[in-house]
Amino acid sequence: MSLKVRVLVLLACLMISGDLFAVSTVYEISRGKNKIYLAGTVHLLRSQDFPPPVEFTAAYRQAQKIYFETDIQKSKTPEFGQRFAQAMTLPNNTTLKDVLDTETWNALQAFCTKSEFPLNQTMMFNPAMIGILITLTESKKLGVNDGIDVYYDQLARGDNKNLGELETGDDVIGYMKSFSQEDPNKIIMSTLSDAEHLGDDLGEMIAAWKVGDLDKLQKELGDKMREETPNAYQSLVISRNKKWLPKIEAMFKTPETEMVLVGSLHLPGKDGLLTLLKNGGYKVKPVTTKQG
Repeated sequence: MSLKVRVLVLLACLMISGDLFAVSTVYEISRGKNKIYLAGTVHLLRSQDFPPPVEFTAAYRQAQKIYFETDIQKSKTPEFGQRFAQAMTLPNNTTLKDVLDTETWNALQAFCTKSEFPLNQTMMFNPAMIGILITLTESKKLGVNDGIDVYYDQLARGDNKNLGELETGDDVIGYMKSFSQEDPNKIIMSTLSDAEHLGDDLGEMIAAWKVGDLDKLQKELGDKMREETPNAYQSLVISRNKKWLPKIEAMFKTPETEMVLVGSLHLPGKDGLLTLLKNGGYKVKPVTTKQG
């Protein structure tokens, strides 16, 4: 049964019993008496999207250690920002115009003029970095800010919970450099297409995330990324899942309960963490919270 069908079944139960069993992207992973919580996040959210689904709160309260993809505080430092920008700068005084074909360059110029994006100030960056900057800039216009990861990082620090990360800042830079090897024209055209529908798409994706509809997230985001930029999907999703898996499995040997927060696209599909863990003999079940 797909998660989408599961949601419809739950709504039917609401009509009969008057109770709602909420479903989210939080999963309990267990083997024997040991368990962890694996939570799919959204890295960018609007103020109205908080507080997070109650399943996140339930898992957080039971966890003694909170893991993130990387150290969030370090990723926000000027030093990391400088290293990231340097890694995403085109070599040998090449400019963005030099690596794009005429059609793509003209489309990018037209978009930047319309949206008032400062293209002239970013000509030294590669298309992957331009894609990130455009997405962030357009998201800010919609009132989008930090997502669930930052929310729980701040909460855990305030509660003095132990923190951990699955990868280093250097790993993140390495993955993004690999993304940069994708066809530059595909990166820009995909970015422009997404930006045109960002408001509607963002609302739909957040709604799907809140009810745990991983099928829709995979179809609308994962499958599209795999089709349009396959090298990026391999580098940013599949390769990282395989690298994270041993670190996640090692958590079952510790006495404490961990909560691991990763982007929601790392969960579904045949290469997703949920399938990899199931294939490894772990029991996987969604966390549900009964609400009257």
